[in-house]
Amino acid sequence: MHIGLCSPHWPPSLGANGIVSYVAAVRDHFIARGHEVSVISQERLYASDGSAVPLAARGAGRIMASIGEKFARLREDAKGALPEVGRNVARQIAAAHQIRPFDIVEMEESFGWSERAGRAIAAPVVTRLHGPQALKPPRHLTDEELRDERDRCAAEARAVRSAPVVTAPTQAIMAGACRSYGRDPAQTSAVIANPIRLRANTPRWSLEGADPDHVLMVGRFDFWKGADTMLLGFEHLLRLRPHARLTMVGPDEGLETRPGERLSFEQFAEARLSPEVRARITYRGLLKPAEILPLRMSAMATVISSRWENFPYILLEAMAAGSPLVSTDWPGADEIVVDGRSGLLSPVADPAPLALALDRLLGDPQRAAAMGQAARDRCAAEFSLEVVGDKLLDCYARTIAPAGCRP
Repeated sequence: MHIGLCSPHWPPSLGANGIVSYVAAVRDHFIARGHEVSVISQERLYASDGSAVPLAARGAGRIMASIGEKFARLREDAKGALPEVGRNVARQIAAAHQIRPFDIVEMEESFGWSERAGRAIAAPVVTRLHGPQALKPPRHLTDEELRDERDRCAAEARAVRSAPVVTAPTQAIMAGACRSYGRDPAQTSAVIANPIRLRANTPRWSLEGADPDHVLMVGRFDFWKGADTMLLGFEHLLRLRPHARLTMVGPDEGLETRPGERLSFEQFAEARLSPEVRARITYRGLLKPAEILPLRMSAMATVISSRWENFPYILLEAMAAGSPLVSTDWPGADEIVVDGRSGLLSPVADPAPLALALDRLLGDPQRAAAMGQAARDRCAAEFSLEVVGDKLLDCYARTIAPAGCRP
């Protein structure tokens, strides 16, 4: 097969992003299985051999794109979030298809762009649910942001309803998207996890190398990642364990506290935390994976405090390393973490239970280590690149064949 994969940026070294991590993993697996893979990103086509070709629409592709845009405007399809970007993405995919026709293309549902891509080429376009906007919990938005949100959800709904095949990493995401976006559950779909590479030489967490008081949280400082839940939960934890310390890693994008207002880490800490609590917290900002690794190895527990997630790589990376972990119980979390066995789940946006879960891990190092090992074993059995990658290839083959992909 010649498989097309769309990525927000490429190569992966340009920055951290869950979709990029996913594309990088499956691309390598597909190539290893003998398939040709092209990555479409930022107006370039990256071939299996790593070469890059600019994707300026040309010839018949430019004419067809122009005609398609006129029809789209007549049908008012230009409405929705970032429609001009969506049209440009479709043009890039059409230009790539001209260079070397695809058998199948996979891209995310964001902003409904996959619908435009599906109209741009004859090959099937699989819509991969990386984070449907309609499933995310309410947050503090201005009236203009609310309008944009509604437009984005409407555009995504059209794309999800019309897609020949939809895949999702969890059953919770699939069911929620079908319900919210009006896709018939009987339509062709497949629940396939996000994969992670497991290498024999990957550093492993060990109880001997961990600081019994050290807690690590990796994720953006923002509303979705539950930065406030983590900080206020840590404040609760210090009442139980005065010697605990927290390291936070991730870019500071500001925490929404009311419409149009975001507080930085320093602003939130100054407003909500005592100097004593603040002194036990180290905020490192954005770090490279190689810089995060020693922090994970030294922490007694890794925390995912998000209000909502899809199938986050930061969780998979902690599991693959065998790190004990606590995660908030966003929809689908229990399909990844077996509560009490491969980690602990805590209610979303509730600091006190998060602190109690951390106290349980820190207070029982042997049990924490056993959970970390169980998490790594689960990764190997359910989420390894070999297991998941072959499921995706099987889905693609069924999509190309008349029978389609089985639910």
